[in-house]
Amino acid sequence: MTVVPQILVVGGINQDEVARVTRHPLPGETVIASSLDTFQGGKGANQACAAATAHGAAVTVQMAGAVGDDAAGQSALAALGAAGVDTTMIARVPGVPTGRAYITVSDEGQNSIVVATGANAQVSTAKLESVSPPTLVVAQTEVGAEAINDLSGYAERVGARLVINNGPVVELSASAMAMADPLVVNEHEAAELLDQANPPLEHLALARSLLNRYGSRSVVVTLGSAGSVVADGEGARYHAAPQAPTVVDTTGAGDTFVGALAAALALGSSIDDAIVLAAEAATASVGWAGARLPLH
Repeated sequence: MTVVPQILVVGGINQDEVARVTRHPLPGETVIASSLDTFQGGKGANQACAAATAHGAAVTVQMAGAVGDDAAGQSALAALGAAGVDTTMIARVPGVPTGRAYITVSDEGQNSIVVATGANAQVSTAKLESVSPPTLVVAQTEVGAEAINDLSGYAERVGARLVINNGPVVELSASAMAMADPLVVNEHEAAELLDQANPPLEHLALARSLLNRYGSRSVVVTLGSAGSVVADGEGARYHAAPQAPTVVDTTGAGDTFVGALAAALALGSSIDDAIVLAAEAATASVGWAGARLPLH
């Protein structure tokens, strides 16, 4: 009997309010949006959906998180279910709104994001011991440091591989950072973790420096359309990204990368092969509006 790898994602669930603008406003400046749309979002939810739909949906994905007892929360749960994500570990918190992300997207497809945490601040790992042990655990830091630190201990106890996306950057415990396999950050988050001014160190040196400072089992630094670099016990390597034929919206491309990477790792791919598959998925994702693959 074939065993289907199971992924547990712990992270944020948001409703995205996306305004299209010709360019991003400067401090103190007002610009007029050409459109305003609502999408499903949240780094955790985006990564769960990306994992569930990657590589022929060959993994099972369960998500632990929290939404408000509101219409946005109900929509978020329905969207996750439609993507094939098990939502039974997502709490509905009364009296607290579902998280919101306020996003501006320029004509070049670049985005800027402000997140109102809402129910994401209520995420707990207390009930995880009651679920079947996963093959791989994915975490992002929209839910704060305490939940992720607890999650690293859980992953160690059940023998699951831990993928940490430290974005937005928060200070995690030394043991959590050391457990990460990989720690995934973009180049700006990497520079922040290393207290480097932007532009940061040369990319391979950036990944090596993160590996040396935090002792993670592996590190991946994403570089947008320029690709990514990986560092582990075998050294540091650069991976190019495919060229996107059309860039509509880069929102969620990093989450698609992490979700597809996690699915490939759970299926037994090497980290280098998983990065190639993740880059293909992330490049495809900039061709549509919103953070997730449209399901209809």
